[in-house]
Amino acid sequence: MTLKLRQIHSACLLFLVCIVTALTARADDYQLGQGWHAGDYYFSGYTNVTLNDGFGTSTNLNLDDLSLLINGHVNRWLNPFVETEFASQTLIQQGGNAPHGYLIMERLYNDFSVTEQDAIRFGKTLTQFGDWNTVHAAPLVPTDNRPLTTLGFHGYVAGLTWLHNPDDGTAHDWQLYWQPGEEWITQPVVIKTREFRNVSGGHINKPLGLIDKVGASFQHGELETTGETYDFYGVNANLSFGKLKLMGEAVTSVWSGGFITPAHDHEGGLFGLADYSITKNLHGIVEWEEYQDHTVAQPSINSLLAINYKPRSFMSWKLQYLHQTGTPSPLSPILTGWTTTFSTMF
Repeated sequence: MTLKLRQIHSACLLFLVCIVTALTARADDYQLGQGWHAGDYYFSGYTNVTLNDGFGTSTNLNLDDLSLLINGHVNRWLNPFVETEFASQTLIQQGGNAPHGYLIMERLYNDFSVTEQDAIRFGKTLTQFGDWNTVHAAPLVPTDNRPLTTLGFHGYVAGLTWLHNPDDGTAHDWQLYWQPGEEWITQPVVIKTREFRNVSGGHINKPLGLIDKVGASFQHGELETTGETYDFYGVNANLSFGKLKLMGEAVTSVWSGGFITPAHDHEGGLFGLADYSITKNLHGIVEWEEYQDHTVAQPSINSLLAINYKPRSFMSWKLQYLHQTGTPSPLSPILTGWTTTFSTMF
């Protein structure tokens, strides 16, 4: 059975690679990182490979992500988007017994344009909560690890979303979303530890410049595995001062009901990140985070030092050291150790 599953996942990975190769091979004017236009459709994607040396654990080389994105702009009513991802494939592991990866439908939706500024989105999409969740593709984020502060809420809403995006880039933009019932096309438990249902929420964002912005988020829902209900609140900010960029998010939540007795009835945390441009292509990064998961007694405190080298705007090499203290959160296995990554858009 294990061998058969590995063969199936290997075939899925090969199929995804063949699609990407075929699309790029047919485009005479294709350039790496720019994707490919074919009529009303745009094909693109990204990949991320990591080498992990966690203290006390086996060193491993992983294919974290291989994603294919298809985006269509046909008319006012037909604007589909699909993201298929092959994730968490261990290529080499010290001591052997490397686990297999997973083929995941990350996003699947269609946008209906109501006005020039408003659209209704139907399907599975990334939840607009804070900033990190909607731009978490590896080539676009400054570090390899995702802060716990950006993980506790429902990150993939499946239902209806109302998007308001002013054209001038200075007015507030916002989203409201609603997921009745359970999730669609759920991810494996080893990748996503919480399953949600009956979720609603919203986010409002205020641009402060080309890349600077502040925002606020809210989400209400139910945890399917425990029956708990929750209310999540969050604020986020991206600010720049010459070569220095600052970003951070803070969240808090209240949990109640259910058939378990958690360690706390509140959950929340704060992370802050400073990104300094040493040169045009080389960035030094410092990050700190404290997160209190409501299921464990003590918070997890994580600090990080990293170098991010970007030879091209769509490509990066990262070397980072992360130090974890306190109680690790079940949301993500953040461990003390070194990580080296290569990521690129295609």
